[in-house]
Amino acid sequence: MSPKPGSKEMLAVARGEAPADILIVGGKIFAPTTKEWIETSIAIKNGFVVGWGDREAHEIIDVKGGYISPGFIDGYVTMETSKLWIDSFVQTLLPKGTTAVALDPFQLSSVFGILGIEELATAADKLPFTFGIYASSDAQSSQFDSTGEHVSAINIAELLRDFGAIGVGGLLHHSSIVNGEDDALAKIAAARGHRVVGHAPGLQGKQLDAYLTAGVDADVSALSYQEALEKHRKGLWLFLRNGTVRRNLETLLPIAIEYGSKNMAFSTDDRELETIQANGHINESIRIAVKAGLSPEDALIMASTNPAEFHGFTQLGYLSPGYQADIVVLPNLEDFEPSMVFQKGRLMARTGRIMVFSVPHIPPSPTMLEGVQVDLTKFGADSLTFPTGEGHPAEIIAVNSDNFLAETVEEPYSNADATLAKLGTLERRSLAKDIAVGLVRGFGIREGAIATTVARGPHSLIVLGANSPSGSADMAEAVSKLIELGGGQIVVKDGKVISVVELPVGGIISTTAPSELLEQFNAINSTAQSLGITFSDPFRRLELLALAVIPELRITNIGSINVLHLIENDPLQANPMNN
Repeated sequence: MSPKPGSKEMLAVARGEAPADILIVGGKIFAPTTKEWIETSIAIKNGFVVGWGDREAHEIIDVKGGYISPGFIDGYVTMETSKLWIDSFVQTLLPKGTTAVALDPFQLSSVFGILGIEELATAADKLPFTFGIYASSDAQSSQFDSTGEHVSAINIAELLRDFGAIGVGGLLHHSSIVNGEDDALAKIAAARGHRVVGHAPGLQGKQLDAYLTAGVDADVSALSYQEALEKHRKGLWLFLRNGTVRRNLETLLPIAIEYGSKNMAFSTDDRELETIQANGHINESIRIAVKAGLSPEDALIMASTNPAEFHGFTQLGYLSPGYQADIVVLPNLEDFEPSMVFQKGRLMARTGRIMVFSVPHIPPSPTMLEGVQVDLTKFGADSLTFPTGEGHPAEIIAVNSDNFLAETVEEPYSNADATLAKLGTLERRSLAKDIAVGLVRGFGIREGAIATTVARGPHSLIVLGANSPSGSADMAEAVSKLIELGGGQIVVKDGKVISVVELPVGGIISTTAPSELLEQFNAINSTAQSLGITFSDPFRRLELLALAVIPELRITNIGSINVLHLIENDPLQANPMNN
């Protein structure tokens, strides 16, 4: 607890000799140190708490028996997953009670490199919200991606020194850390006392010892209870993830229930706009935790005090005098839906709605609108034509509705097989030379094509089309139109665009208002299903087919990749590992 010292003016209010700006009355204040609820008033001056107890104030707000908590903090989040630019992101989170986040913008760094993080930090400074931004390390997902900008240890040091980065994040390859590879260790060393957050799913035993010895402070990706318990016992901070796709919250909660909340915090990581609007944000994690048996007090500590401590948000996490007045008023300790949200003493949201004109519009800079650059003069339908190979053994990516893994099927190829679809992956910044084409079964697409420039990790341009000549033509039209628009998601049928969501910021983020963007996503998913696609989330499924870190077969812009054996395959040849 080390809040910023107050001014003489604030001290006068604290002593009761001058009126506060705001006095919140009629509630119970949460004290994280003793886990008590104190029935008293809370005085605010210049955006900071200056005292407890009744005193004069220019404005009195009665919360009518509400529970008054410090603002919620997302311990680790990738903003880009929401597809919202930073001002809309803030507008969406504040009504849910989240007043601060620790961002790992590894997707923006994948598209723009260090420039993307710098631009984000500049925009964040203008908003009524607390941002801690991590210096993301190399966002290229694997050695089989030629796309994705590289962020060096020197870049990380620059971000820490010049742009106030709070640590090093985006360490996706724990094996390089465990094995002591020079680049990985240099990035950790560049942290120089700042926090280092990694992803180490499944890591235990001696390899975990090496990981900790290298200097990693926290893990976002624990898979099992036993794995997480070992990490917890050895002092690694655990972020309990409650994303749209990736979740370990329920799995890891028994550790907090049995051993206490120390060194644990909530995070959302990859939470999409639809999930936030429907279910909430960190407040949903609190709700789930309490329902599972964690005390409301420990849940609130994991939602505010603990992440503030970990990330060095020294003015947050408490409502003690001298701390920033980030305040959430809760009518009860069951649903955790805020009735009021204050950020730095200013009422920002009420009963789930953002206050009008409370968040300024911060447009992205022109450089952030140049993330997709392909020379279309060197591209056409023939670029996406699968080699004939009629009757020849071919490797097919088989996807299913149960998970995001993709099995490999080998069988004779037929260009008349309507159960197959063609998948193309294209380097988003090239002369249209780096294109790979493969085969997929399981989407159900009968006609037309869909495409996206969102592909976590490398962010290649990915297109899926029916296994027919017209399908290839629709794939080419989808690619051309997306490049013309600067990125997004698209559905094409019979050579015509029938649905599109524009994502002009690097091809991964929208500048559209959240409510309108949500409508567009619902519409494009429905339109994609009209082509025969059976998945309710076709674009989410599509983007992962180029992520060459998830088993088993993937298509990156350099070719067909067997992730299990770390080799590049010819999709028209049987798997050499089976010979």
